[in-house]
Amino acid sequence: MLCVFLAFLLAARVVAQNGPKTWAAAPFNPPSFPLAVKSPYVNVWAPQGNGPAELSQAWPRVWADLSIIGWYASVRVDGTAYMLLGAQGTPLLSSANQTAVQLTPTRTSYILNAGPVTVNATFLSPIEPTDLVRQSLPFSYFYLSVQSSDGQSHDVQLYSDVSGEWITGDSTLQANWTANGDSNIVYLQMQLASPNAYQEIDSRPQDATLYYSMKNSNGVSWQIGPANDIRSFFANGTGLNEKSDTAFHAVNNPFDTLGIAVNLGNITAATDPVVYAVGVVRDPVIRYTNAKVQIEQRSAYYWSQFSDIQDVTESFLDDFDNALGAAVALDARILGDGDKISSNYADLLALATRQAMSAFEYTLVKDSNGTFNMSDVKAFMKDMGSVGSGGVNAVDVIYAALPVYIYFNPAIVGYLLSPLLDYQSSAQYQNPYAAQDLGSGFPNAPGNFQEHHQEIEQSANMLIMSLAHAQFSGDGTLLGQHYDLLNSWASFLVSNSMAPGDETTSSSDGISATNQTNLALKGILGISAMAKISGFAGRSDDQTHYQSISTQYAQQWTSLASASGHLASSYGSASSGIMYNLFADKLLQLNLINSSVYNLQTSYCETQASANSYGIPLDSGNSSLARSDWTMFAAATVTDTSVRDSLISLLHAYASPNFENLPFAVMYNPTTGHQIGGINSPAQGAMFAPLSLNVATKPVSFTGPSVSTTATASTSKSGKKTGIIAGATVGALVLVGLVAGVFVLCCRRKQRPKSRYNGADGIERVNPTTYTSDSVRESLNATARLDMDSMRSHSVTVQYLSSESLDMEEHSGQLSAGSTGRFVPYGAISPFAVPNTRKLPNTRKRDVYAGVDAASSVLPRNRSSNASTWLASAEGGNAVSASPSPVPYPKTAMQQELRSEVDNLRREIEQIRGERTVIGEAPPSYDVELANSLRTAGSP
Repeated sequence: MLCVFLAFLLAARVVAQNGPKTWAAAPFNPPSFPLAVKSPYVNVWAPQGNGPAELSQAWPRVWADLSIIGWYASVRVDGTAYMLLGAQGTPLLSSANQTAVQLTPTRTSYILNAGPVTVNATFLSPIEPTDLVRQSLPFSYFYLSVQSSDGQSHDVQLYSDVSGEWITGDSTLQANWTANGDSNIVYLQMQLASPNAYQEIDSRPQDATLYYSMKNSNGVSWQIGPANDIRSFFANGTGLNEKSDTAFHAVNNPFDTLGIAVNLGNITAATDPVVYAVGVVRDPVIRYTNAKVQIEQRSAYYWSQFSDIQDVTESFLDDFDNALGAAVALDARILGDGDKISSNYADLLALATRQAMSAFEYTLVKDSNGTFNMSDVKAFMKDMGSVGSGGVNAVDVIYAALPVYIYFNPAIVGYLLSPLLDYQSSAQYQNPYAAQDLGSGFPNAPGNFQEHHQEIEQSANMLIMSLAHAQFSGDGTLLGQHYDLLNSWASFLVSNSMAPGDETTSSSDGISATNQTNLALKGILGISAMAKISGFAGRSDDQTHYQSISTQYAQQWTSLASASGHLASSYGSASSGIMYNLFADKLLQLNLINSSVYNLQTSYCETQASANSYGIPLDSGNSSLARSDWTMFAAATVTDTSVRDSLISLLHAYASPNFENLPFAVMYNPTTGHQIGGINSPAQGAMFAPLSLNVATKPVSFTGPSVSTTATASTSKSGKKTGIIAGATVGALVLVGLVAGVFVLCCRRKQRPKSRYNGADGIERVNPTTYTSDSVRESLNATARLDMDSMRSHSVTVQYLSSESLDMEEHSGQLSAGSTGRFVPYGAISPFAVPNTRKLPNTRKRDVYAGVDAASSVLPRNRSSNASTWLASAEGGNAVSASPSPVPYPKTAMQQELRSEVDNLRREIEQIRGERTVIGEAPPSYDVELANSLRTAGSP
């Protein structure tokens, strides 16, 4: 008989998967399902494509090469044990029968029948784009709920373990382990005996500690020891002895595991979730060469709010109900927005989200006092799948992923750009164009000063993304700090964009033609972006100059690119191609490119879509290479929604043919559907391109000097100097700006501890307390704890969240076979995925997520640093940061500091007034004076 969850799956376009047994997949069956996908090193997948095995018959795998990751689970029912997760071994158990699997942006849920009970095994990787504490935690949840399937009471125990394969690609290395905890928590850990800092083997870190944890309660037991022994002890009823193997040895000799079991006793109705937390912790996480050519040992952001690892793990487990509620709301929002375009599009978002959001580390560095500098947030991306250069913060990959960050939290773009801009402001970087990345070898980011042949590509990328960050976040700080650097790249584009010669786009495009039109287009758009940046900076001469040139270039480009009645892939070529860089014109609202170009692009895409089964070639001269990211960029810009939907359908067909078992890859053959490269790349954030065009821009608050110390593009041509009156006016404005700046700073600090990351427009995190009352839980899912009799009905009433507001407004709908409903919070796949009301997490623990202002402005950096500074600090660990941490402050200390800052500023203003008593004296280089004043007021 059909269960309720199968009725839902049928309604949600179920795909029957033929494996050793048959199960239903909703909304579709991709080549690989994300399990724990939270960070570069918590990135575990379940192959489900070509010749798949059930979850209960196969090991989870490393994303890169499908190496085995030791992650095991089993259930014991009335004395009989069944496999839930992992492959058969010792002991030899019956496998639970996998009947269904469902994918959402944050969760992957499996339904397995184990004798007379049904088990929901769900993998939840929270996505918290506006809360850097939560988002930076390298932990993921694995939770299980059990319900009787025959209406009878059954004695049930659960068990799960992890092995050292999480923390090394060489299992012959020696490891050690220990058990920790108290009455509140059990957490087991394992690490290499001789860790190698900032090294990885086969995409696994060599300097990490593996944690497996659970909240402590009656019935919880643990053991660390040989996997076969512990698993047998659980299966045969002996139980775990709460002891550790006393002889440390190689990871694989034998494979020792961190095992935790729970005795649920006799159950009939659905149980509360049994929650495991798995984490891979490193500290520090990034080694970075900064603007002063000093090495910084940067820690993950969350350490700014925690004192030790027990505090981290306990808070993470305490936060489960809140995290699950927020995940449900986010899933509803993403899928709701996607369904407005098409169900196929929503499916692609569900597959790409965790992949795009798990590839980087949010970091902080400590100042000379050992305090984290909360104003210096930097993110470092691991180029999973090696798209483009394959380096840290690969610029073309960030460009491809830009839409997902604009959709979730535009500030993320700034965190990724900040280390790139800072490094290229250093004495070590001398190229007149932008770098490709920060160097290969994540988690090392030493900078990359090497010459390359993507000068236009990367320079324009940086300008486009810098403007996008400012326009959508409203924060112009980076523009102010790095205006001269951005201006120099714009000047480079003016000289080179119209005749790119042998320069190329991203190396993964595989196009080597000379004078590529898509590349020239990007350069022109980069110049236009600089015009807007100049406008925000108050550089009207620069703005006019760059806008005039970009307009002129755009007209010339249109004539050259469409001379033959089609969009040529290079000047004078008979080949056509995807002009994916048109997306930047739309996103930034530049309105630079004529509508006729968009119409030609649409016609080309329409023709190509009908001629291919899985996608559109980047270049018609090479029918064997397509890119999913650029195809979605094109889909977002075509002028016909039917063509857009055709492109999305092709991508959906590519994502679900089950030819391979690897995660969603960027490069593939559009004719055969086979993957080529870019496995698990964050570039799949491009799937959010159509949605990002609906994100509203914000007024830009420009922080920085408004008059350059060097000649701008316009002044170098005219040679005119600023007049006496203009100079005095600017000086007065600077003084007013300083006073206003302190006033704003005071207001912001008085508003603490509320975090700006819990208040971003359109993406405010769900109130953690919202999901802890019985009434709200009941309104979310009226079928949360159905028994098997009601599960046998052929339809189910479900509740879901509004995708528009994320409010707790109730919506309901009847789902039955043939319906198109999608949302069932807490796992549509399971009617018993909602936990009971739990005790609220400890207030102290929850507060660590609240009072963080991670987007405080960063002071201007000194560009006159030299290599000797780096040599002096290379041995010394952390570099001294630019400013002390502004949070958290005790109230009295905060008041004293603010009063001191105001007094200092007042004295500085009086001093400046005294020096400017003669109004005829033009103020010298106010950008330098302002920077020095700020350094004096706020820096050591």
